[in-house]
Amino acid sequence: MKILEQLSSQRGDSTEESNRIAAAKCLEDPGLLRFLAEGLQSKDKSLVGDAAEVFTMVAKSHPEHVASYAEALLPLLRHQATRARWEAMHALALTAHLVPDVVERDLLPMLPALLEQEKSTIVRDYGVELLGQYAKTGERAALQAYPLLTQALSTKQKSRALAGLLCVFTQAPSLGADLHTLALAHLEDPKPVVKKAAKALQKATQPN
Repeated sequence: MKILEQLSSQRGDSTEESNRIAAAKCLEDPGLLRFLAEGLQSKDKSLVGDAAEVFTMVAKSHPEHVASYAEALLPLLRHQATRARWEAMHALALTAHLVPDVVERDLLPMLPALLEQEKSTIVRDYGVELLGQYAKTGERAALQAYPLLTQALSTKQKSRALAGLLCVFTQAPSLGADLHTLALAHLEDPKPVVKKAAKALQKATQPN
């Protein structure tokens, strides 16, 4: 049976179990992912969402298998179906550290508007996480991600932005003083997850 025919929506499975089985098969034989990539172009939005979800499942443990399909996932960020958008952004976030050229060329230009206009909180969550993963790839990337992550501090993605800024610091320690100030400003945030991320950034950027 073809891998696309084994996905949840095609089997009448209302759960993600069929997709998990398909992902396991793709982990055993990464060559199957090329057939899943064909599914990303389907007019069946449920099939598109399933295919994107399998890419995400595979990327969680083996992002290197998915990295070469980053450009195939990009068009889904403008897909009508919310699920297709969030699975694509999740998969891209998991592989961003392996494809910095794709992030710089294709994602950085669109992310400011996407993070401002996207209605799905989940898509925005993974968009901010993507910036943090991209920042890990070197000083140039860190400096590019820095202003976008700083802007995200005023959004619901605040904790993710702080975590991303910690990634920025690992590659651009010259920003340490500014990052320390940002961390201090969020130490008393009412949300524990934000406070925790702020403390981690504060500790890392603490002047000697």
